Amino acid sequence: MNQRKHSDEDNLERLIQAGFDKTARPGAAARERAWNRINAVWRAEHGAKTPQGASAQSSTPVMCNAQSESRNNNNKQERHTLMSLFLRNRWGFGLGAAAGAFALFVLIALTTPKAHATAAQIMAKGAQAMANLTSIHLRGQLRTLPADNFSYISAEQDFFPIEFWKQLEPEFKWKVEKPGRVAVMDGKTTLLYIKSANEAFKIDQASASAFDTDWLHGIANLSHTISNELTHALANGWKLELAQQTGADGRVKAVVTVHATSGIPDDDYSKNSFLQTADTRRVYRFDDKTELLENVQIFQVKSGAETQVFELNQIDYNQPIAGSVWQVQLPADVSYYQEPQKLPDNDRYASMTPGQAARTFFEACSREDWTEAGKFMSPLTDQLKGYLGGLEIVSLGQPFTSQTYGGQFVPYEIKLRGQTFYVRVANTNAAKRFVLTGMYDAQFKLQQDLKLSGEPEVLPNNDTYARLSPKEVVQAYFDAQAKLDWVEMRKFTSQYDIDETKRQVEAARKSGMDVQKLMPAFQVGETVSSPEQSACFVKCVMSGVKRHNLALRNDNPAGRWQVDGGI
Repeated sequence: MNQRKHSDEDNLERLIQAGFDKTARPGAAARERAWNRINAVWRAEHGAKTPQGASAQSSTPVMCNAQSESRNNNNKQERHTLMSLFLRNRWGFGLGAAAGAFALFVLIALTTPKAHATAAQIMAKGAQAMANLTSIHLRGQLRTLPADNFSYISAEQDFFPIEFWKQLEPEFKWKVEKPGRVAVMDGKTTLLYIKSANEAFKIDQASASAFDTDWLHGIANLSHTISNELTHALANGWKLELAQQTGADGRVKAVVTVHATSGIPDDDYSKNSFLQTADTRRVYRFDDKTELLENVQIFQVKSGAETQVFELNQIDYNQPIAGSVWQVQLPADVSYYQEPQKLPDNDRYASMTPGQAARTFFEACSREDWTEAGKFMSPLTDQLKGYLGGLEIVSLGQPFTSQTYGGQFVPYEIKLRGQTFYVRVANTNAAKRFVLTGMYDAQFKLQQDLKLSGEPEVLPNNDTYARLSPKEVVQAYFDAQAKLDWVEMRKFTSQYDIDETKRQVEAARKSGMDVQKLMPAFQVGETVSSPEQSACFVKCVMSGVKRHNLALRNDNPAGRWQVDGGI
């Protein structure tokens, strides 16, 4: 770190310690140096001249407001790709070396109470303690769906692990992973892979942040976090608090709490679906001695109640990261996203309304015209073709928008053709009765492990259930599910399966769905034995009605509406 940067950071610390007293502000030369760095970044990122009226000599620099506007625009872009499989527009290029300088300008412009100054001081010291990082590794848990967007949250879901690696030297690399989704930048390319769908999106260049990962990069780059949190605190009237706690290790912790509001109306479709669209209470804990960040908690605030949706409980600083971390082994049959290109008759499609595009897409799926359907969605995998092929359109509603999404949503109801799948059952247990252990697709590929954590209990009337055949057990399971009879279901499956089904039902009810009316019908068929697995596979066919909102956007080179989610 050079002497000039040291000087700016020293001025920053003096400014915070003085409670934003104007007499403690950095001098004109220091402001000019920081201004020049920010102005260079502004020009590089926006290709624009210095914003009119901006000056390093201003008592309240206009650059703070201009950069804040840029940051807000970036945040809007970050929110745009709601329910997208690939989030191809989520490119959150950061400020890099200028982040510390921007924090300086934000703090120059603050005129907040000393309580805010003290909280800001703790965060600034934490940022300074992290300033010389060569690598960082974060591990936490998020209430989410395993394969959904990295910032997707649902208070009704269970916690799933989420992990982040970032290497700054000798070559800049990063990776984010949760059970069903991984994104990695290996220094040369940027890749997103969705495991359950076996779909990938690859860009042949490095990126500072992509695919909805910016919020984790923000935690790792505390200078960015300071500027973001404090700028929004001032602009939106957020409350900052500082407290001290004694941790389980007996060490004193400085605790900074930020009460953040998203500004999204409660009736907006995306409200509370993502970290950036929810009202939250964010808690940062720093070790009072080392000044390093040790823990982050985020609570969703809704209707006066709080639900914890994120906890960061492991942070490793400057630890070597194995080269294997940056390698993602993709299956040979992975399907890659292709950006839509102009067609010979492109104007016909580009002139469609969202409702017309949705109807044309579903009609193509109905007649299994995948060339036509592919004009509206990429990739169309064999799994998706099997799911949507032969569908029947029941109804399409009026398109609507969301404040945080750059496209439109089309409500739909479709009747799906029967889907073949297999249920794996086994009776190699002390109770000697068949229980479900997994769900498989038509090609016997595992789709859901029902995660039996222990031996099925021996029931008071165990002999009655032990006499049931594999087919009868599967039929009894689906009958109990249709009635939402959790006690009866539990006799055939794991507690994990019960809990997951309950969560899905509750989430559907909160969305206004009549769960039992929309419950699919199951036809139970023949049994196939598998001696090598000590199990049987029962063939089943599922049919029913699906009701959801199709997400569409047309900000692509072809200008055509593309299916962006909601399938």
